[in-house]
Amino acid sequence: MPVNLMKQSIFVNKQTAWLLSLFFALRIASFLLMGHAIIQGILVFGVIMIFAVLYFLETHYGWYLLLGEFFLGGSGSFLEFFGLSIRSLLLITFLFLWIVQHIVQKKRRFRLRIDHKIGYALLVFGAFVIFAAGRGIYLGHGFTQVMRDVIPFTYFVLLLPFYHYFYKEKTQEYFVRLLFVFLLGSALFSLITFFIYSSGLGVIHDTFYTWFRDVAMGKITDVGHGFFRIVTPEHLLIVPSVLMISSLLMRDEKHHRNWYVFLALGLLILVLELSRTYLLALFVGMIVLKYTHDTVNWIKVSAMNLAIFLALFVSMSLLASGFSTTGLGLLGLRFAGIAQPVLETSAYTRAALLKPISQIIMQHPFFGNGLGATITFMNPDTFQFVTTGQFDWGYLELLAEFGAFGVLSLLFLLMLVGYELIQKIATLSDYHDFYVGLFGGFVALLVMTVTAPVLFHILGILYFVLILSFVMKPITVFDETLTLIYRIFNRSKDDASSE
Repeated sequence: MPVNLMKQSIFVNKQTAWLLSLFFALRIASFLLMGHAIIQGILVFGVIMIFAVLYFLETHYGWYLLLGEFFLGGSGSFLEFFGLSIRSLLLITFLFLWIVQHIVQKKRRFRLRIDHKIGYALLVFGAFVIFAAGRGIYLGHGFTQVMRDVIPFTYFVLLLPFYHYFYKEKTQEYFVRLLFVFLLGSALFSLITFFIYSSGLGVIHDTFYTWFRDVAMGKITDVGHGFFRIVTPEHLLIVPSVLMISSLLMRDEKHHRNWYVFLALGLLILVLELSRTYLLALFVGMIVLKYTHDTVNWIKVSAMNLAIFLALFVSMSLLASGFSTTGLGLLGLRFAGIAQPVLETSAYTRAALLKPISQIIMQHPFFGNGLGATITFMNPDTFQFVTTGQFDWGYLELLAEFGAFGVLSLLFLLMLVGYELIQKIATLSDYHDFYVGLFGGFVALLVMTVTAPVLFHILGILYFVLILSFVMKPITVFDETLTLIYRIFNRSKDDASSE
C-alpha cells in the first residue's frame, strides 16, 4: 500500500465544490438562455477569448478548461455561437493552438508523436476515416452530413495531449475531481429531473422538456406508473465508471466508504436511464472483472451491484407510483424486448432497421458507402417511411460506411488494445485491479456498440482515447497511478488503512 499519501484527500477540496457548482450553473444558464442566440454568442466568444489567453499564459490552463467542458458540459451544446457548439469551438481552438505551438517550438515537437505500435494502427484507421469521408462526398451524401460524421473521429487527435499532459500532479488531481464531480452531478441532475416529472411539477413537452431534448440532447420518457426514464448522451460513461469502481472494490482490503457511495450513484443513473444496452454491457463487463480477481470477492461485489441496483429501482418505482408497484414488471418488459422486439416500441423500431442496413451494406461491401450514408425504412409505429443517418446498430453502421476493409483496420486496432491491456495485467503481480477495470470498461464499450454508435460517439471516442493513453504508457507509471487512486478519498497517512 502506498505510504506517501497527502494530508488532504483529492476529492475533499474547494475545487470540487466549485466544479460541482459549475456543473449545475452551465445547465441553468443554458436553460435560461435557450432561444437567445445573440447573448449565447457573446458569452461563447468571451469564453473562447479567455481560453486563448489562458492557453498562452500556461498551456495546461487551456487543457484544464477543455477537460472541464468535456466532463461538465453534457452533450457539448449548452451554449452555441450561431450554430457552432462551445465544445466544438474549444476543441478546434485548442487543437489549432496546440499543434501550431508544437510544430513551431522544436523543444515541444516530441509530443507530436507516440512511438507505440497502437499509434501506427491508429494512423492506418485514420487513413480509412479520411477515405470514407472523401467517398461519402463523392457518392453525394452532402458535405455537411459527411462532416457531421467526421467530427467525432477528430477527437482521436486528443490522444497526444492526453498522453503527454498528465505529468503534473495538479493536473492529475484536477482530472480525478472532474471524474467524480461528473458522477455526482449526473446522478443529482437525473434524480432532480426524475422527480420534476414524476411529481407532476413538469409535463412532457413543457419548456424544460424541450430544452432537455433539443439542447441537452436527452430524452424524458414516461414508461408508466409515474416512472420516467432520464436519458442523456453522457451516461454512456457511467458503465465504465461503475466497472472501474467495482474492480477496485474487488481488491481484498478495507475500502473507504465513499467508494460505495459513488458506486451507488453510478447505479442510480443506470436505474433512471433503464437502458438495456447499458445494463447488458455492465453485465458482460462484470464477467470480465473476474479475470485475475479472487472468486469470493468477485461474487461479493457483483452481488452488491445487483442488490444496490434492485434496491434503488424498487425504491424509485415505489416512490414514483405512490407505493402501488415495485416496477419489476417494467424491468421484465424492458428485457423481454431483447428476445421479442415486437413487445417494445424502441426494440421493434430498431429491428425494422436491419433490412435496409443490410441492403446498403451489400451495395458497397468492401469499400463502404462513405460517411454521411443514410437509410430509408418504414417506421412500424407510424407506418411512414423515414430517412435517417442514425442506424442504431453500431457495427453495422461502421460496415455500411467504412466497408469490410475499414472495419478490419478498426478490429485490428481493437484487438491490439485488448492484447496490450492483458499484457499490462499479466505484468503486474499485484495491484492489477486498475487495469482490469479498464479492460472491463473496454469490453463494455464494445458491447454497447452493438446497438448504439458508442465507438464513434464523441464521448465514446473520448473514453477510448483515455484507455489508449493508459495502455500506451510504460508500466513504470503505474506506481504513480496507484498512489493517486489511494489519495482520492484518503486524508492523511494515518487514514491509509481505511482505504
